[in-house]
Amino acid sequence: MTKAKDAVVWTNSSTHEVRVAAKGEHRPDTRGGAWGDPIGASYLQWQEMNDSQRVHLMLETAIDLATQGVDLSAVLREFSEVEEFRALGSNSYPMCRALTKALIGRSLEPNDMTFEELLEAYRPKLGQGQ
Repeated sequence: MTKAKDAVVWTNSSTHEVRVAAKGEHRPDTRGGAWGDPIGASYLQWQEMNDSQRVHLMLETAIDLATQGVDLSAVLREFSEVEEFRALGSNSYPMCRALTKALIGRSLEPNDMTFEELLEAYRPKLGQGQ
């Protein structure tokens, strides 16, 4: 799990992929297209933002990437590696549904479980479909 202040979002417009890494980690494998980092800890604007602003920009970027042909579920899976973005699953019913769908394949609401409990309870167990 990466803190938002340390996260770098890498995108590949050729392969329509997205990766999140901590600042200082290596760029994703460059076989299959050029990777760029449109947002993240490498930029002064990002460093000057608070976590709420960073998450807001990540949401906007998710929408932008989806309109460019990147699978939204794949974006949400990658972005959920950022601690503050993942917390949206606990703070918002729509984001809980979206993140559970992206992470475990089922759109769930935290009616009698927390977001993290839903992930634990419904995540496929090893040997059972994954």
